[in-house]
Amino acid sequence: MRTASGEPVEGARDRADEAGSADDPGPSDGVGPSDGAGVPVGQVIVVGLEGLGRLGLRLVEQLRDSGVGVVGVDDRVTSVARRRLERLGVRLVLESPHAPDVLREVGVARALAVVVCHETDLETLQTALVVAEVAPRVRLVVNVNNAQLGDQLADALGQARVLNLAVLAGPSFVEACIRSAVTHAFTMGARADAEVFAVIEEEISGRGAFRARYGDLTPISLRRAGERRGEVCPPRDTPLHPGDRLTVLGRLAEFDERGMEVSGLHDARLFATLGHRGHGAGVGSAASSGRPSSGDGLARMSGRPRSRRGGLRWVRDLVASVRGELDRPFRLAISVVLAIMVTSTVVLSLTYTDNNSAAPANFGPVDALYLTVETMVTVGYGDFNFGAADHWLQIFGIGLMLFGALSIAVVYAFITNVIISRRLERALGRGRAGAVRDHVVLCGLGSVGVATMDGLLRAGRQVVVIERDENNRYLPVARERSVPVIIGDATVRSTLLEAGLAHATTIAALTSDGLANLEAVLSAREAHDELRGGRGAADELRVVLRTVDTTMADEVERRFGIHTARSAADLATPYFVGVALGYDVLSTFYVDRTPFLVARMTVRGGGHLVGPTLQELATGTRVLAVRPASAADAANSRPGRHTRLCAGDALLVVGPVTRIVDMVRRNQAGGLEAAAEFSGP
Repeated sequence: MRTASGEPVEGARDRADEAGSADDPGPSDGVGPSDGAGVPVGQVIVVGLEGLGRLGLRLVEQLRDSGVGVVGVDDRVTSVARRRLERLGVRLVLESPHAPDVLREVGVARALAVVVCHETDLETLQTALVVAEVAPRVRLVVNVNNAQLGDQLADALGQARVLNLAVLAGPSFVEACIRSAVTHAFTMGARADAEVFAVIEEEISGRGAFRARYGDLTPISLRRAGERRGEVCPPRDTPLHPGDRLTVLGRLAEFDERGMEVSGLHDARLFATLGHRGHGAGVGSAASSGRPSSGDGLARMSGRPRSRRGGLRWVRDLVASVRGELDRPFRLAISVVLAIMVTSTVVLSLTYTDNNSAAPANFGPVDALYLTVETMVTVGYGDFNFGAADHWLQIFGIGLMLFGALSIAVVYAFITNVIISRRLERALGRGRAGAVRDHVVLCGLGSVGVATMDGLLRAGRQVVVIERDENNRYLPVARERSVPVIIGDATVRSTLLEAGLAHATTIAALTSDGLANLEAVLSAREAHDELRGGRGAADELRVVLRTVDTTMADEVERRFGIHTARSAADLATPYFVGVALGYDVLSTFYVDRTPFLVARMTVRGGGHLVGPTLQELATGTRVLAVRPASAADAANSRPGRHTRLCAGDALLVVGPVTRIVDMVRRNQAGGLEAAAEFSGP
C-alpha cells in the first residue's frame, strides 16, 4: 500500500514514529507524540474526503491549521483534492478504508480520533464497524443521515459520537432566511428559562468609544464604512464612526439594561430554540450527554405540532388546485358533455312519449336524464330505448350515441392523463403555492433543505419548495407537513412564478451544487425585481445561497452582492473538530463571511492558559463567562482583561473557528491527552 506521493505507508509511518518524542505513550493511550513545546503532533484520521460537500477536506484544513496531525484515507479522491492536500502537507492514503489492514498500517490504534465523512450511511456504517473492531479504544466520530441508524450505531459502539451535517447546519440557514437584526442566538442549557445570548448586527450612526455606548456587551466584529473585511473581536476601547457595521454579542438582559431597542429582538429566543434543537439532534452517543442521540431527524422531525387547517381553508386549497388543473381544453370538453346532456334531457322529456309507442305513460324528466346518460356512456338498453320510436327520434338517438360517447371519451382521456401522470398531486402544490403570501421559496429538498424547511415551519414561516426530482426521497416529508411542492427547475422563470415568487420574501437555494444554486438565485432576483417594479429596499428579495467553499462565497459577494452565502460544511465542521479534540461546541454562525463558533472548555493544569491574564493571552477570541474550579465561587459572567484563569476553570468562549481550535491546542498540557478522553469538558 502506498501514499499519494508513492511512498510505502510503512516507511512513512516509521519515520513519523522516529520523529516522535521518546516518551511516546504507546498505542494503548490513544494519544500521538508531541514536541518539546507541547504542540500536538498526534494524528486524526479523516475517512471520506469529498463527500457531504467536501466536509472531510474542511476537517483536514481546520485540524492542520490548528497544529493537529492529519491523515486522509480515501480511495476516490479527485486530482484537485489531491493537490490541495499536497499543498497542506497532509498524508493521503489512496486505499479503501473498509480494509482492516489499511487502517492498521496508518496507525489507527494510536490515533487521536477517527472521523468518518462518507456520502452514504451504508459506507459510514461499514467503516465504523471496521474501526471499532481494529481500534476499540479510539474515539470514533461519524456522520449519519438516518435517525434510527444513528441511534442504533451509537448504542452499539460506545466509542462512537454520531453527528449529522444537515441538522447542525440547518439553524444557520433558517436564521439567514428570516429578516432580522438578530443574526444568531444560543443558550447554554435546555431549560425553558435558560439564559439567551444574542448576536446583533447594526449600523453605527454616531461617534464614540464602544465601551461608552455598549458597556459590557461583547464586540465580535467591526467593519469600517467602505471596507470589505472586518476586524474580528476588536477591543472595547475601539472608537466607532458613522457608517461602521458592528456585530455585538450579549445576554438579552444586558440589551435591556443598556436600553437598546433592537429590531427583531424577539427572534432571539426563537433562534436559540432552533439552535439548541439542531445541536441536540445532531450530536449523540450512547455514552455521552443526555441530549437526544444523533440523526438528521428527517424521518421523524415531528416535534413541531402539525398545523391543522380549518375546513374553509382546506376547501379553498382544493378549489384552487382543481381550477389550476382544469385547463381550457378540459373545461371545454366538460362544457360540451353538459350541453349535450341538458339538450337531450329537454328534447326527450317533451317528445319521447308522443313519438314512441313503447314509452310508458309516466315518462318524465328524470327518465329522460336516465335515458340520456345510458346512451352517452353506452351501457346498453334494458328498459328505455329508441327501437319503437319515430324515424326522426331514432336519428336523434343515433346522434346522441355518437357525439355523447365521443365527448365522454375525451373527458375520460383528460382524467386518465391526470391520474396516470400524477399531475393532480403536482397541481395541488401549485394551487396552494398560488395562495401563499410572504413565504420562503426553498430550492432543493435534500437533507439540508429538509432541515431548513422544518426550522422555518417551527418559526411560523410559510414555505414553498421547488424540487427537480419527482422521485426525491424527501417528498413525503414535505407532504406530511402540508408544504406545497413544485416539481421543476428553479432556474426557469415559469417555475419560479408557479412557486409564488412575486409574493415571496426570501429565496433559499440549498442544493448540493453551488453553481446551480447561484444560477437559481440570480434568476429569481431578476424576475422578482421585474414583478415588483423595484419598490424599494423593504420589498427587496432576500437571497440565501448555499456554497461549497468560502472562495466561492467571496466571489459571489464581490461580483453579485449576495451577503448571505453559507457553506453547510463550514458550519458543521467545528462540531466534528470539537468532538474529535474533546471540547464542547454549543453553536456556529456566520459574521460576514467568517464562520464563528461558541465553545465550552475546561482549563487544563499545566496548559498555556493557566497564569496569564486574558489580555496577555491574546487568543483572538472572547471569553464570555468563567466558572471557577471552586464550587463555592459563583460564575463570573463578565470576565475582564485582567481576569486570570486557573486549572479547572470552565470557560465559555466565542471566536473564529481557527482561533478557538488554536486556543484548545494551547490549553493542552504536553499534548492532546485531555482531548483523547471520551467525555467532553
